[in-house]
Amino acid sequence: MDTPGFKHIINLIAKNFAKENITYSQSQYIFKEVRKKLELKPEKKNRGTVKRLSRKEYQNFINAAYEKSSQTGLMMQTLFETAARVDEFTSLNADDIYFGELRIIIRSGKGNKRREVPMEEHLTRLLSTHLKERKTGPIFRTQRGTRFTNRRIQQIVKEIAESADISSIEVTPHTLRHTRATFLAENGMSKDHLQVFLGHDLPGTTQIYTKTAAIDTDREFRKITG
Repeated sequence: MDTPGFKHIINLIAKNFAKENITYSQSQYIFKEVRKKLELKPEKKNRGTVKRLSRKEYQNFINAAYEKSSQTGLMMQTLFETAARVDEFTSLNADDIYFGELRIIIRSGKGNKRREVPMEEHLTRLLSTHLKERKTGPIFRTQRGTRFTNRRIQQIVKEIAESADISSIEVTPHTLRHTRATFLAENGMSKDHLQVFLGHDLPGTTQIYTKTAAIDTDREFRKITG
């Protein structure tokens, strides 16, 4: 921005503000109304890439989860493979899984929107074994038989990341969602399909994952050809 070029405008505004004894809060209101009158809007910033785990870090993470317990491992695998938000994950019930169709229904998505998420066959088999004949209630239950809270899932993810010695980034349930989305983009899933998979309303929200995937692909290409 060419600040020196605006010097005379700044001086003129300052002179008039001083003359009228304009306070700080009044100046905020004035500038807000001026922007509104001129229909000025902030420039859109280019979104960078997302913070996520590398494939090796994810493998270390999931190994550490299964070492903790078989249920913990399956919980983390399900959280990752469905790319569910933490509140979506803790709301999942046994009857949300359609085993024959290899999909799970997320009924409490962002904005209370329902979406169907495809699952890989191996995860479906593991969930079937975990549930046995149970058809109702939360998929995963605490030792007291209750539903896990969002906070507890966040704590478990953090504990597992520490066990796996992952220190490059802070690992949260949303980090796993970012990681899954980026892996799918790297593997060739189109932006449109990824948008549906993640439950995004706007395509621009999904584009960040394809951008991350493109950067990683370029990095690997340079490593191989360099």
